[in-house]
Amino acid sequence: MLDHPIIGVALGLIFFYVLLSLVASAIQEWIASLFGLRSKNLYEGVKTLIGNEYAQQVYGHPLIKNLAKANKLPSYIDSGTMGTVLLAIIAKGHKGKPCVSGAAEEVRDMIGKIDETHPLKDVLQALVDSGAESLDALKERFAEWFDEGMIRVSGWYARKAKLIIFLIAAGLTVATNASSIHIAEELWRNSTLRTLIVTEAEAFAGQEEGGSLGLSAGDLKQQLNSFPIGWSATPESTATPESPPIWKFLTTVFGWMITIAAVSLGAPFWFDLLSKIANLRGSGGQTQGS
Repeated sequence: MLDHPIIGVALGLIFFYVLLSLVASAIQEWIASLFGLRSKNLYEGVKTLIGNEYAQQVYGHPLIKNLAKANKLPSYIDSGTMGTVLLAIIAKGHKGKPCVSGAAEEVRDMIGKIDETHPLKDVLQALVDSGAESLDALKERFAEWFDEGMIRVSGWYARKAKLIIFLIAAGLTVATNASSIHIAEELWRNSTLRTLIVTEAEAFAGQEEGGSLGLSAGDLKQQLNSFPIGWSATPESTATPESPPIWKFLTTVFGWMITIAAVSLGAPFWFDLLSKIANLRGSGGQTQGS
């Protein structure tokens, strides 16, 4: 049963999704690096948490500014560093000196000088009221609050990244005419091709996950060339010769949609599934042969 052509077709499709997902992920990372998407998302998150005025001052502070190259925004800021810098800025604006002694009364007085309409004042006041009365305790509590806020900010970036991956997947699928229906049909009817791709998939699944996701562009291109994709070959098997052109077109588009949805799930998902099926197939084959 585990040597049935259906298993081979499924293994081949999953292998194809892994490879195309790796290409999409590489493009997405290139776009993110080129346009500084992570650093911009972090800056927007910091502005949301502490306000635009304080965000500008924080990003102008040497401890934060030196985290990135010249004229670039940092893509990560430690919560402890953020707390130290922000409270130093507030204290300096309060009494014209870079820090406060740390006494509870002075901390409350410092917070009291923040504009009443600024949302950060309510945040710091709530942290002090919850027991963070000394400067060190306030820094620690603020760092915890900032980390919680960064979880939401990471969620914003994850949603943006999913949209970008979806658009990249759509572009790659149409550009390569990668119809899942056509690929499945070719693997089903061409046993030689199916055997070749299943062998490559099992070898690929035998690698460690960290190494498998680091294939070079040349390796990915070579692996993808094994599949029946591209516009040069006519997908004759997507419909019978008697089928009207509109049916052939709709079948192709539906195959594209399946590929786009699959690639959008990401390479780790498909690699994990590929490894499980390959291991199950291998262990099943050993059981039958023993």
